[in-house]
Amino acid sequence: MPDPLFMDRVISIVLFAAAVLAFGGAVLLLLNGFIEYLQSGRWQAASLLQVGYDSHVIRARWFLGNDWNWWIHDVLALVPAYLALLAAAPCCWWLSGRFGER
Repeated sequence: MPDPLFMDRVISIVLFAAAVLAFGGAVLLLLNGFIEYLQSGRWQAASLLQVGYDSHVIRARWFLGNDWNWWIHDVLALVPAYLALLAAAPCCWWLSGRFGER
């Protein structure tokens, strides 16, 4: 059985890394949107649905099974990916601190 303090430290490090990666990913997505804006003149933010499809995390057939799945599809299409990452980064950072205190 591993030491509980060791597991808390590992979880804290993983959550800290997730916070840094989420913030870095949000900055990269914003930078990509700004560069596209400079080139085309319109700001086009990638949604969570688009990022999920592009990274092959979400499959289209998941939404075809039931009618109630379409509201999840619509919500994912409305939420910009950089906002989700900017919301996840402080949460992971805070949780990292909480596990690091123990």
